[in-house]
Amino acid sequence: MNKLFVGRKERIERLKERAKQRGYTPPPLKYHPEIKRDLTELLLDPERTALLVIDVQNAFTDPKGKLAAPDGPAIVPNINKLVKYCREHNIPIIWVQETNREDGSDIGIMAKFWPILGPPETYLKEGSWAWQLYPELDARPEDIYIKKPKYIAFWGSDLEAILKSLGVEHLIFTGICTDICVGTTMIYAMHLDYNCVMVRDATTTFTKHKEAFLDNAELLWCRVLDTDEVIAELEALKP
Repeated sequence: MNKLFVGRKERIERLKERAKQRGYTPPPLKYHPEIKRDLTELLLDPERTALLVIDVQNAFTDPKGKLAAPDGPAIVPNINKLVKYCREHNIPIIWVQETNREDGSDIGIMAKFWPILGPPETYLKEGSWAWQLYPELDARPEDIYIKKPKYIAFWGSDLEAILKSLGVEHLIFTGICTDICVGTTMIYAMHLDYNCVMVRDATTTFTKHKEAFLDNAELLWCRVLDTDEVIAELEALKP
């Protein structure tokens, strides 16, 4: 049997035993309580988890941004709460920014859907106001920063190489937009066998589909937890 598979299975069993000893029960499913799923198989391992904050840039967060989610600033305190916990417990914090070349040569067909992203304006060119992280975020130089040219953070970036080098197997997803960049990255990650959690109150979108997406996400790809639930699980299962 593959040694990596065996090692991962053993780690899951240790987590389950730790949860049992400490009296921790993972929160039930929010959207599909009718499904009988062993959620202890999907516990977050604090020693192999990273926090992803995706596209919380001025373009998508600030009310002046041309692609801003209406409640973008409202999720920032919860993101910062997760960042604070992760920083205090040596859990990697990864800031992802959609970043395009000034000439638009890395955007391709996406510009047909979002002309604002393509030339001649190239709204998310590096260094522009729109590209910058929302200033209220607790981002620090020692954190990890990823640039991606399209929706999925793994595409055209070194994200996967970084996660592998850190030994990460579990990912916490926050940011904008729930059903676009955050969601497609999460789906891709699940297909790479990362154990994913979407944080319901630390992600938002400018579409009308947040709740519908999270409903499907819980059914098919990940657990959906609130900020305090994520922190409670990490705290309960820390070594």
